[in-house]
Amino acid sequence: MKLLIAIILIIGGCSYILDLIWTLCLTFSSRVRQDRYGERCRDFDTMFLLIPAMNEFQTLSKNIPKLLDVQKQCDDFIKLKLVFIDDDSSDGTTTLLQKYAYHPDIMVVHRTKPNAQQGKGPALEYTVKRIAKMNYPEDKTIIGVIDADSIPGKKYLKEVVYAFNHSHYDLVQTRVNIYNLQQNIAVMQNFEFTVYNSLLQMARTSWGSSLASGNGQFMTLKMTNDVGWSSSLLEDCEFSIKGLFKGYRGTFINKVSIAQEGVTGYKKLVRQRTRWCQGGFQCLNKYGKQIIKSSAIPSMFKVFVIAFLTIPAISLLVTPAAGISLIILLIYMKTNVWASLAVIGGLLFIEVLTNFLLIIKQWRQARLDFPLRFSYLVRIIIMFDVYRWSLAIVPYKAIIRAMSGDESWSKTAHD
Repeated sequence: MKLLIAIILIIGGCSYILDLIWTLCLTFSSRVRQDRYGERCRDFDTMFLLIPAMNEFQTLSKNIPKLLDVQKQCDDFIKLKLVFIDDDSSDGTTTLLQKYAYHPDIMVVHRTKPNAQQGKGPALEYTVKRIAKMNYPEDKTIIGVIDADSIPGKKYLKEVVYAFNHSHYDLVQTRVNIYNLQQNIAVMQNFEFTVYNSLLQMARTSWGSSLASGNGQFMTLKMTNDVGWSSSLLEDCEFSIKGLFKGYRGTFINKVSIAQEGVTGYKKLVRQRTRWCQGGFQCLNKYGKQIIKSSAIPSMFKVFVIAFLTIPAISLLVTPAAGISLIILLIYMKTNVWASLAVIGGLLFIEVLTNFLLIIKQWRQARLDFPLRFSYLVRIIIMFDVYRWSLAIVPYKAIIRAMSGDESWSKTAHD
């Protein structure tokens, strides 16, 4: 029994130390920074902005006029074309989009079952194939993907076009932030996306390539034609991995961000993260060996991608080990209360400090010009570990779905 307890404590301790080392690396490494671009070497003149829109009547009713206004503002640096993908909607989205179908710079794509509602990947792939038949030059055309509830501004799109024109990247991922911050669960998602994921993407770029990550992703038409999307539950990650095999690389823009609505219901959040996690399992199973053997992917980046895909699987063991370790510490308080309190207090202090350091690092890297509010810091410091533990169930649900053969896709609903 003592041996088992020792093994559990070692597993829990090692996972904590590795997580701490990684956090410190993100915080202090000089390589984790905004990518720098060189002289102008390309000249992109057209951007197709793809907007998947399954049952988005309420959102698009408000946002289409705003998007048309942005379209006019961008005329001096890019010809922006809005592409709405109606994936067999049933809430009035189809009728709404038909009103705009004859606008010269709007393209409406209607999909119907049985091909519709099979996931974001198939909808994007079908649409890009239609665009490819329009004979736009691959070396002058950008394909962007944003959520229906997002409104990219002129400054944002100008930064994207600048990154393409002043580099040889074929993929650009932008920072994402959450705009509905009234509830703690949304604040935690904002910390994940705005701070942690942004630092992670800058690290990826430094070591090889950023990865497409849902909202605010942009690719050259050449890459989309050559790589393509599939029905994977994590279609953006799979797209990026397939691109890596063919030599396509990505960068991350941290200076501007695109806002989206955060999930405010716990059950919806778990459902969303379970889909992402299961998609990661799919990518690992399908591409793990190929990533390791590939000569097109830098060695350091191979380690990075494999680690990223295996962390959910590793957490199946690490999470219970960490929980049991905490229980053991609490039990140990009966015989040595001060030592136990010192260990628990020390661990909590380190968690608080590292979260604070991550926020400060990102605030400086993103050059955010609004004040860092004390109340915001306190909410994160108090709630983030609770938030992480509340999602501990996700890998288990994902593995159960995978083992049962359930690969169904469900859209994350807007509130």
